[in-house]
Amino acid sequence: MTRDEVKAMLEEIGVKAEELGERAIEKIQEKVDSEKEKLDTETRREVRKFWIIVSVVSFFIGAGAGRLFF
Repeated sequence: MTRDEVKAMLEEIGVKAEELGERAIEKIQEKVDSEKEKLDTETRREVRKFWIIVSVVSFFIGAGAGRLFF
């Protein structure tokens, strides 16, 4: 079944694909917000520090590998 066929079928039953996408995004946002609420401020700060360090180290590893191969 192609994407257009699915859209046509959804339109026949009265559901718009854009509405489904918006509802999915809302549910995902609600889930992310609820998970963030479970963490206290100090834990979120520690997690943020960890991912900043991981990002910086990964960038330099990627830049070094790029320099070696290109």
